[in-house]
Amino acid sequence: MASPERESQTFLQISRKRLKRQYHSSYHHLDHANTSFTHVDHSVDLPDDVLDMIFSFLPIKKAMQIGILSTRFKNSWNFNRRLDFDNDFARGRSPDGFKSIVNKVFDRHAGSRILSFRLCFDPNREELLVEKWIRKSIEKGVEELDLEFYQSGNVFEGRWPFKLNSDVYEAESLKILKLTLCQLDLPPKLKGLHVLNTLVLRKIIITPTLIDTLFQNCFFLETLDLAHCHRIFHLKIFAQKTFKVLKVGDCQEILRIYIDAPNLRSFHYCGHVCFIKFNIVPQLKDVMLSFRPSKGFTETFRVRNLVYDLHPIQVLTTTSTFLEGLSPKFIGGKLREMQFFFGNLKEFHLIMEGAIYCNPYDIISFLKHCPSLEKIFIDLKDFCFIRGPYWELHNRQSFQKYSASFDCLKFIKLPGFKFQKDEMMLVKFFLERATFLEKLVLVTPKSRHARVLTPNLQAFYQYLQSWKASPGAQIAVFEHLNDTSVCPMHSKTWY
Repeated sequence: MASPERESQTFLQISRKRLKRQYHSSYHHLDHANTSFTHVDHSVDLPDDVLDMIFSFLPIKKAMQIGILSTRFKNSWNFNRRLDFDNDFARGRSPDGFKSIVNKVFDRHAGSRILSFRLCFDPNREELLVEKWIRKSIEKGVEELDLEFYQSGNVFEGRWPFKLNSDVYEAESLKILKLTLCQLDLPPKLKGLHVLNTLVLRKIIITPTLIDTLFQNCFFLETLDLAHCHRIFHLKIFAQKTFKVLKVGDCQEILRIYIDAPNLRSFHYCGHVCFIKFNIVPQLKDVMLSFRPSKGFTETFRVRNLVYDLHPIQVLTTTSTFLEGLSPKFIGGKLREMQFFFGNLKEFHLIMEGAIYCNPYDIISFLKHCPSLEKIFIDLKDFCFIRGPYWELHNRQSFQKYSASFDCLKFIKLPGFKFQKDEMMLVKFFLERATFLEKLVLVTPKSRHARVLTPNLQAFYQYLQSWKASPGAQIAVFEHLNDTSVCPMHSKTWY
């Protein structure tokens, strides 16, 4: 039988030396692959039109690099279909040099199609030139248009956003439209955008009329993604049956969101706690509610009204602010727990951020309403549980007396684990009640300033083994840089 010291190696991460060797090995293979990809064999016996067709599907930067290698391919980039003039393309070039190359590509473009056009650019004093590029891409049937404009200073204290001309609104081929810092003036009846599938808006003024026009004209719209947009006070979505994904991030002025979308599958929200109401969303599967910390106590009624609409979901990512809104409250002089049920929830991802009084029992009091949970992620970050009077007087005893098991739970991960007493108590709770657990993963914090207690590894390992209700459960401990374990479905933000 292996010694505890030897067994403890099963849950310690790869050593730094081994990791370094793996890194250099991976880098060598990647470098070799890139070299092989960009190397052109001059003996290849293929017609020029076939090679031009192959090169036309490469990103423009790669196509231009290949064109430098041989006179045979020097004009292949003129047929390129993916014109991605992003930050990577602009790196090492002056603004005038960047503008000159983009203009040259459009002036010399000889292909019949442009599939995608992405531009990251400051259009100040170059509006007519930018309009020419956009117009030519639309004339050649562009399907994805990504205009990421930027400017110095505040958009509301000087220059206005770039105003799109009617060519964009009349485009018949556009399926994906991504706009940053643009002025949208949609006519009531759109002549184009009838096959638009995805719309991503950043730093744009949004009005109720604009939203209504979109859904009244874009019958195939599946995804609407809004972030850092302005003038949205009441967002009302009355969507077609094709609409499946809504994302709203850091729109500071938003007060209410109302959603009537019968086939909505995914809803992501990041910002302060606002009023969110779903009509009927039987197809809703995954939800992110990344609520920012409240200045005072969480507006409980907004969270509690929302939770009843979410019962069909399978994946939930949220913050401790959400749990504080659902935590037991004093009603009529008695501490009462809220009654709700997430019977379909398979994955729960909790981000401990800015909690005022959230404690281990608040976590458990939510999870006990989720009998089908298979994966739990609790991102502790730099958070430390505070043992205040609320915990000592009301929650400690309830936490210790909780006896139900988590029979479906297979995977638990705690990033930001600092080996502190309350964290260990939470680990002990899960290990004792997860009867079919397959793996527990603990990851140390990213921050160097986090107070991480250094345990006696042998004693720590013995404690964990003694707590396990599932004999076959594996236990792994990683430093954050070496974590190779399963990640949650959602990251903290998507924009």
